[in-house]
This record gives sequence, C-alpha cells and structure tokens, in this order.
Amino acid sequence: MRTMLHRASVVAFAAACLVRPSVASADQICEARLTDCRAGLIAYINREAMGLDIGMEEMTDPLIADAVIARFKARVPVRIIAEPRRNASEPRNGPILDKLKAAGIPMRYRKVGDILHWKTMIFAGQNTVEFAATQFTQEYLVPANPGVNFTQDPVFYTANTSLVNSFERKFDDAWVDTTNFAEFGNSIAVARAYPIYDVDPALNFVPAANFASRSKPLYDAETTGIDVIMYKITDTIHTDAMIRAVKRGVPVRLITEPTRYRARDNVWQAYNLDRMYAAGVKIRERAHLGFLHQKTTLLYSQTRTIFGSSNWTTASNQTQYEHNYFATDPTFFGWFRQIFGRKWGSTAETRAFVPLPPDPPVYVAPKNAASAQPVNATLSWKPGPWAHGADVYLGTAPDPPFYASVAITPGTSSKNLVMSGLTAGTTYYWKIRSKTMAGKTATGPVWSFGT
Repeated sequence: MRTMLHRASVVAFAAACLVRPSVASADQICEARLTDCRAGLIAYINREAMGLDIGMEEMTDPLIADAVIARFKARVPVRIIAEPRRNASEPRNGPILDKLKAAGIPMRYRKVGDILHWKTMIFAGQNTVEFAATQFTQEYLVPANPGVNFTQDPVFYTANTSLVNSFERKFDDAWVDTTNFAEFGNSIAVARAYPIYDVDPALNFVPAANFASRSKPLYDAETTGIDVIMYKITDTIHTDAMIRAVKRGVPVRLITEPTRYRARDNVWQAYNLDRMYAAGVKIRERAHLGFLHQKTTLLYSQTRTIFGSSNWTTASNQTQYEHNYFATDPTFFGWFRQIFGRKWGSTAETRAFVPLPPDPPVYVAPKNAASAQPVNATLSWKPGPWAHGADVYLGTAPDPPFYASVAITPGTSSKNLVMSGLTAGTTYYWKIRSKTMAGKTATGPVWSFGT
C-alpha cells in the first residue's frame, strides 16, 4: 500500500510542479564557522510540503535522516540518489542508507563508473535548491567549537527559478537513467517528476560537461587577480593555469587543506602545491581545528565565482557526478570574497604554507662496496612518494661530482639509471639527492661499487 500511495503522490507531484506556488526568498549562504547550519537545513526539510529530492555522497547525521523520513511519512514525495560506495571510507553512511530504505523512501544509486559526488537537496514546494560541497553530517554542518573547531564548507540556498529548474532536470535525468543508475530500494518503477527544463548556462554538471574545460579559458582570461580555496588538487590543468596567471603578472592566492599535502593516497597534491609555490602562487593552509573541504575560485576582473562540488582532479573534471555554479552575481561574489579575505588575514584560521622536503632516497643496487659490476651498471633506488626529481652524483672520488638529473613521476616506487662510460677495474662512488618541485631536497649516503 505504501508503494502504491507513493507512486500516486509522485504523479500528483509532477502535475503540481507545473503550477507550484512561488515562495522564493533571498539567496543565502550558511557557513558553519559560528553557525549551526544543520538547523537551517532541517527547517527547510520540515517546511517542505510538495516534494523533496536528495542527491548525496554521504549522510551520517540521524537528525537529518529522521527529518527526511518524517516528511515521507507525512506523504510528501521523497526521492534519494545515494552513493553506497562511500560506506567503505565512512562506515556511518551505510546504516543511514539502510534506515532511509527501510522507511520506504524510493532510492537509487550509481551502479557503474565513478562516484556520485553530489551534495544537494531540492525543495520543490519552496522553489529552492541547496547545493555545496558539504556532506550531510554533523561535522560539516555544526561547529564543534564555534570559531575554533569547524569544517570550512559554506552551504548555498537559492530560490532562483532557473537554477532550481536546472537541478530538477539533472536529478530527473539521473533518476530515469537505467544505464548508470539502479534501484537501491523502493524504486522499481522510475519516472520524471518535473518538466524537462533547460539547464541554466551558469551551471556545470559533470559528467555531461567538463569542469576543467569550462574553467580553463576563464582562468586564462583573468587580468586582475585569482583567489582559490580548494580541498583536493591533483590535476595539472588547473595548476598550470594558475602558474600561467602568475607569469603574466596576475596575483594568485590559494588556501588549502594541510592533511592532503602528505596524504599517501594522494601523492599528486604535493606535486601540484610545490609547483605553484615555486612559481610564485601565494599559499596558506587551514590552521584552525577541524577541516577545510571548500571548492571556490574567485576571478576578480570578471566578478566571477566558481563554486560547487568539483575538486581540481581529473575525476571531478570528467567522470564523477558534480554540480558547479559559474556565477557572475556581484552579491554572491562579495560573500565569497569576504570569506576568503577573512581567512587569508586571520592567523587563527590560516597559516603560511611551508613546503616540506622529500623522504631520503633508499638505495637498492648496486649494494654498497659491491664488486665486479658491469661497466654499464644500473643504479637503482626507491625515491619515496614526495620526490619529483633527483640529482645523481657519480665519480671516482669519495665526494662524487654531479652526473645527471632525472625526473620522477609522483608515486614512483623505484627508479633506475643506466650508467655509461665507466671504466673496468675502477671504484666508483655515488649518491642520490631527491628533490621536490619546490626545490626542497634530501640526500642519501655515499655508496661505492667496483667494476
């Protein structure tokens, strides 16, 4: 009976969307530095009387889940597109998904390809969409200690009908897509709930559109200044553009999350940060307790804000489901300019980024004092995850001279260099000096071998 009633309500919902009342209010930003942003989100959920659609990578907060279930029990149509693969890194996600499913809420998930990286709620009766990079968790939405321990990740609400309709269109596109998405629970029959609206040109939905392709020409057109707050930075399309900007005299400032700099599951972060630092990008990192997860770029001569869910990564550019807003609204720009300026100027919120040296190289072969090596002997070593290059020193003196420089791809587990021009019956000394893209070094010991 619950399923039949819900299907009937979805049909009614689809019809009602054509004549829904306008309850638009001013756009809003909630920043969980001092404010309980969960309370505002739950208030939107509790007010919704026409239809609630949720696209989410993660939900761990039972208060939010209970509010959603209460709306569904009040016969408000609710649909959820979830990402159960998130359970592997956030075990609290699984029980919440199971709870929502057990309540009878229709749910779907992305069954193939890269992850669903959405963080959005559509409040149909309020003509409002909420979207950001903010997960639906207490940690993201409620400061543990206001101004001291919080997650930096502003939440945006808009009643701009064109933006709302665009999210409705893209949600429906995913909901009825049986190639990329499948039933998680209670959604055997799928149908659109909204008219097929056009997507606002200010929005960018990956994978239907490429985030880097949209961003790059805007970066390159900037003439005054670029400010960035970015959690994950692993794709060189974005970082190359920042370096080009500095070279043409445009100042670039970046605030980032320090725990990503030496994360071994993300070795390209250090490579890109070190490159930008060496090129003259001014970099600060989170200093307060908590976390920085925001993804925002400000282009000053364009009064443009790029805000949404995409990191500077290949997956966020191309294959994950993302939502990004390329806004030219001066008020919207002013909000994020104020946030950036506050953070940049506050020693309580940010500190200067200081590039770190790589790990010392670990030699493999030839073994120290090895004899009878061929005249084309191969030097082999483990550079470690943070070495981006190496200077090799080789000669017949115990303090060997420079021999060659080699590039190292981040994450390379071992590196080999074949010697040439060695003389038989000779003792050679060698050492490796590992280097980062910021010019920081770590030098290994001097070893020897005989040919």
